[in-house]
Amino acid sequence: MTRYKKKCQKFWFNRGRLNPRIVMTAFYGKPKRYAQIALLTIIVSLYISTINKQQGLFADTPSGEEVFDIKFSNGQLSAKLKNSPLEKVLKEIMEQSGARIWLNDAIDATVTMEFQNVPIREGVRRILKDKNYAFLYAPNEIKEGKLSIISASKSKETFTKIKEAPNKKPPQKPVPPTAKKGKTKKEKPPFEVLVKDALENEDAGKREDAIIALGESKDKKAMETIAKALANDPSEDVRLSAIDALLEIGDKSVVEPLSHALKDRDPWVRESTVEALGEVGGEAAIEFIKSALNDEDGSVRELAQETLEELNAKK
Repeated sequence: MTRYKKKCQKFWFNRGRLNPRIVMTAFYGKPKRYAQIALLTIIVSLYISTINKQQGLFADTPSGEEVFDIKFSNGQLSAKLKNSPLEKVLKEIMEQSGARIWLNDAIDATVTMEFQNVPIREGVRRILKDKNYAFLYAPNEIKEGKLSIISASKSKETFTKIKEAPNKKPPQKPVPPTAKKGKTKKEKPPFEVLVKDALENEDAGKREDAIIALGESKDKKAMETIAKALANDPSEDVRLSAIDALLEIGDKSVVEPLSHALKDRDPWVRESTVEALGEVGGEAAIEFIKSALNDEDGSVRELAQETLEELNAKK
C-alpha cells in the first residue's frame, strides 16, 4: 500500500472524526490532493449533520407519516409539519387567524418544516416560499378566512380582480325612511385623541385604528405621530399600517419618515417601505430605494431592483 493510500485510510477511518494531524498536513503540507480530500470530507460531514438534524425533528414519526400541528395566537404562528398537504395547511391557518390568502400557483404540494412563534406574515411566507400569492391579515376585522386558488395559466388581470373582491361590501337592505330620521353619523374621535391613542394605547389594535384614522384625515400635522409609530411601535401590524397612513397623506415629504423604515428589523416592513417609496416616486425616493439593493434579505433586494426598473421605465 502506498504512503498516499495509508494517509487516506487514516483520514477516513479515525472513528468518524477528522484527524487533526492529517488536516494540518492537508492545508500546510506538500500534497495538494490532501487539501482536496480534507475539504470534501468537511463538506460531506456538514451535509450529513444537516440531514440528521432535520430527521431529528421528526425522529418519533415513521417515515412517510404526516405530522400536522399548527397553532396561532396573538398574531404569532407556530407550525410543526411533515408531509402535510399545502391546501390543508393554508386552510387551517386561515380558520384559526381569519386571514385571507390568494394563491396564483400550484396547490398540489406537501410541506415539511418547523418554526415557533413568528409573525403570521413571516410564517405564511416561509410556507409558500417562492409561490405567487397575496396575503391579508387584519386582526381588528371580524371575518372568515378565505382561500382563493387561481390557475397559474390565467392572466394577471384576473388575479387582481379576485384579489380586490373581498373589499367589496355586500349590498345592504334598504332602510325605511322613518328609521333614517334621527339617525346620526358616527363621528371620528378628535385629532388629539387619535394622536394619544396612536402612541400610548396599550392595545395594538387600537393603536393601529388610530394610525389609520390619522392617515385618512390627510392632515400633514399627523405625519409626526405616524412617523413615531413607524419608528418605535413594537407591533409589526401597526408599523405596516403607518406606512399606508403616510401614503394616504399623499405628500412628497413622507419620503423622509419612510426612509427610516428601510432599517426596520422585519423584512416585511422593509419590503412595504420600498413599495411605498416607489409609489411616492421622485429622485429622493429613488436614492433610498437604491440603498435597499444592499439589504440582507433577498426579497427586499429583489423588490428594490424591480421598483427601480419600473421607475426608470416611466421616465
